[in-house]
Amino acid sequence: MPRTSQSGPAESGRGPSDHDSSGPAAEPETNAGPDAHSDTAVAHGGCSPDGPADSDDVVTPDEADSSGETDSSAEADSSGEAAASERAQYGRSAVRRFLLAPPTVLTLALTVLALLLHGVAADRLGVDLAGGALLPVGDLGDVWSAYLDAWHGVAGGTTSAGSPALAVLGGLGAVLGGPAVAVSLLLLLDLPASALVAYAATRRLGAGRWARAGGAAAYALAPAATDAVSSGRIGVVVVHIALPAVVAGIASLLLGGDVRRLPLSASCALGMALLGVFSPVTYGMVLVGLLAAFVALPVPGGRSWKGLPAIGMVVLVPLALALPWLPTLVTHPELLLHGLTGPADAATVASLAGLHPSGGVPLGLVLVVVAVAALVTAASVRMATGAVLVVIGCAGVAVTQLVWAEPVTGGGELPGYAGAPLVVVTAGLVAIVLGVRRGAGDGGLPVVAAGCAAVTLVMLAMVAFLGGSGEVRDGGGVRLPAALADELADSGRGALVLGRDGVPVPPPDRLAAGRTPQFGDDAFAPAEGMAERLEGWRNGLLAGSRDAVTNAAAAGVEFVVLPPGENGGALRAEAGDLVRSVPSASGGRTVLRLTPEAGQVTLVSPEQAHRAVSGSAPSDELMRGSAIAPVDARLPEARVRVSEGPDGRLLVLAAEYEPGWSATVDGEPVPITPAWGHQVSVAVPESESEVVVRYTAPWHSVFLLVGVAALLFTVLTAVPGRLRTARGR
Repeated sequence: MPRTSQSGPAESGRGPSDHDSSGPAAEPETNAGPDAHSDTAVAHGGCSPDGPADSDDVVTPDEADSSGETDSSAEADSSGEAAASERAQYGRSAVRRFLLAPPTVLTLALTVLALLLHGVAADRLGVDLAGGALLPVGDLGDVWSAYLDAWHGVAGGTTSAGSPALAVLGGLGAVLGGPAVAVSLLLLLDLPASALVAYAATRRLGAGRWARAGGAAAYALAPAATDAVSSGRIGVVVVHIALPAVVAGIASLLLGGDVRRLPLSASCALGMALLGVFSPVTYGMVLVGLLAAFVALPVPGGRSWKGLPAIGMVVLVPLALALPWLPTLVTHPELLLHGLTGPADAATVASLAGLHPSGGVPLGLVLVVVAVAALVTAASVRMATGAVLVVIGCAGVAVTQLVWAEPVTGGGELPGYAGAPLVVVTAGLVAIVLGVRRGAGDGGLPVVAAGCAAVTLVMLAMVAFLGGSGEVRDGGGVRLPAALADELADSGRGALVLGRDGVPVPPPDRLAAGRTPQFGDDAFAPAEGMAERLEGWRNGLLAGSRDAVTNAAAAGVEFVVLPPGENGGALRAEAGDLVRSVPSASGGRTVLRLTPEAGQVTLVSPEQAHRAVSGSAPSDELMRGSAIAPVDARLPEARVRVSEGPDGRLLVLAAEYEPGWSATVDGEPVPITPAWGHQVSVAVPESESEVVVRYTAPWHSVFLLVGVAALLFTVLTAVPGRLRTARGR
């Protein structure tokens, strides 16, 4: 902000008399002799202007003392009033400077814009947002269990590790009132938060404060980010907020010779880890840019290989922090492409040129034009960082659009979502504009440049409002009525939410035990063949197949949520005795209860056991009465005291068989017998016995401990450096 040359607050609040009375020269000279009182009297006006005072006007010593005290008190009051006036003026000036400062104006303007966008253009003002690609977020216990547990009741039971992003949301939720609140605040405050981070991160680009504020606003209004918010792509939102700080830190690490390398590299490593767990493709892009810049960028005095350990820390520490998740990424690399919220439809060339991955009017193209014009007319070395970001962002866009893969949840091959790479491109374009060849400081922009900046911001704001409605809503997503949700939590049985065909990106079939599907479930890799089984159950249920009902019930399913527009007419007609209608789910979707007896753990009769090991579908006649006995147990450990009974019985678990399951009968190890070809079961003897079935994964605990140790080391390395910097300032 341009500064006017004005006197300090202490000077501007005083007149000449104030200076005279307050300085040492204004103090009367004190005489040590008997004439002191008369001198004081004269100094304080004891004589007439026309001449010496007559005898009637002579001031006695007592009167002189009294007069001196009165005048001193008056001077003190005047000085106190002046000081109070100065303080008030200084306070008003400080408040005015604060309110008119670029960061304050930027924050207030974008906060108002965010309120209008989420409250007027869309119905998103709330603390439990879900919809689109964002599944409902669980409570604090659910989120932490999804990260820490080695086995999850998702997709029939999976040993896939949870994403460390769940731990990040769990940590934020512990402070903010729950993970759902944390996710909602990230979505609602994305505009002002990303703008403030971008404003702070651009302080070394040599641009004026108002120019930086304009660039930060343009970055905050990135079409890819507004599309991510409206479609529930929380990973891209986190990238949008954190990216400028991470890039600024890496640039300082590469180019700043006077920077304390170890604390800064630890901070950069934490930022890289944050990008990686929410958007693996962004971590890959920034990593490539970091390594390329380390090798290629010239450094005054030459590149010192002493910085290699710091770079190694930035590269390797994120891997250590995400160690529990790495085996899942290695066996299912499609997660690197699709991230936490799944695949997307292929983007058109026009939408990519407009920086908007979901299409619409490509108004974002104006930012591309402005950046190209700046590069052609006023190129400078300060544009190097922006150019690198544009290059790696375009490479990321190419990867997401040219590499197609089958999602872990099943279905056909699909591309990734181009939102995160386009955010990187937008950051690069803004950095190029801010790096134009001009004087640093608070000087005003030329009229043409200011006009272009205003037009760019207006266009980006229009993109936000035109495409900002989306599917994310407060209380959105698939949710059962409260009574059904409580029943599901008590029984531990599953809720099967069916997907549908006929859309560009068909939602997958989702199965979760004890609850409806939640955020993070789509990043769990199901057991081999389970995605195909879920698809088969969907086709069978919609066609009215009785076998589909019994197969789903044997796997622990209690409620089936049909696709939008389906009422289950065929299923009621063909298997009306096996299903019963219950209140609809959110959005009016039909919900059916499966009536065959089942549970997380069941003891089945020899007749049903024979069908289980022979590959036949479960018999509905053998799923009621004395032929089946649900057991009160919660997976992944079942400890059951079995009474005496006929030979050939099976203890069946609603869990897909994977390595790591073990069983004992009266303490003796026994083999696992797959039921219906994929479920965990154990043969039960005739005599009374204790059967224990459990899943163990010792390496998962080791990986968690390594990740915690890496986190503590990195935080302790980063924080002291920040404190020392703060003390120095």
